[in-house]
Amino acid sequence: MNKKQFEFLLNRGEGLKSEFKENFDSKNLAKEIVAFANGDGGRIFIGISDKGEVKGTQITNKLKSEIQDIARNCDPVININIEAFENVLIVNVPEGLNKPYRCSLGFYLRQGSNSQKLLTDEIRQFFNKEGKILFDETINKEFSFKNGFNQAKFDGFLQKAKITKAIPDKDILKNIGLMDEHGKFKNAAVLFFYRRRYLKL
Repeated sequence: MNKKQFEFLLNRGEGLKSEFKENFDSKNLAKEIVAFANGDGGRIFIGISDKGEVKGTQITNKLKSEIQDIARNCDPVININIEAFENVLIVNVPEGLNKPYRCSLGFYLRQGSNSQKLLTDEIRQFFNKEGKILFDETINKEFSFKNGFNQAKFDGFLQKAKITKAIPDKDILKNIGLMDEHGKFKNAAVLFFYRRRYLKL
């Protein structure tokens, strides 16, 4: 990176693809690396304050090695590139090819100039978006007790599996993993208990 490029990025400030860190903090850095990898990639500048003031940092091989270790400890591993401009360390994080990524603190995604921790539903949506949820685990929005569910097949299954109907059918289906916590059927339930002439997957 040359001086002109550095000054351009510095003047542009923090944003979707740039993060300033005045000091090195391993946990904080892990979150930023994961957030960029889950997004479109970006750069982390260590030695620059939130206000864009160049404070500098002591650049050593030990520091570079620690940062590489942080990226390797993400799940999956994130390949980063580290460079220095004068006394500022720049961590280049490419967009990940195997999303979603997480660090020890969870899943993060870059949103504007901040890295946000994903909630459970957001993580599920992210997995869906990236095609990482198995077909039988995917929610089928059209299938319901009124639309397609074969009660006779279900009752026959319970009898063969020796499962008593001591609790409502919904709770049984949740317990055996065929329905989510919101009462939505998964594709696996459709395959097991659909009525004849119904198969909308």
